[in-house]
Amino acid sequence: LFLVGLVLGGFIILKLRPLSFSQIIETPLHIIGLAGFLVGFGTVMSNGCTSGHGVCGISRLSVRSLLATITFILSGVITVFVYSKVMGV
Repeated sequence: LFLVGLVLGGFIILKLRPLSFSQIIETPLHIIGLAGFLVGFGTVMSNGCTSGHGVCGISRLSVRSLLATITFILSGVITVFVYSKVMGV
């Protein structure tokens, strides 16, 4: 059902907001590959994925999952700040 929802959601967004799909990604392939590697590395390092910790872990009141989720969010905020303000992109 999760995969069906992903595909169906994409088609619904395509019909409702077609301009959402009009952007061309100009990021080099090696940067995309590095980003994927870092996501996989972080998943292994934290013994779970971001959504697993955020949805399942926090609902079980797991302190480890709460700390992991806070770390994920802070890392994302810092990355966006550096990427947009420091690198000027």
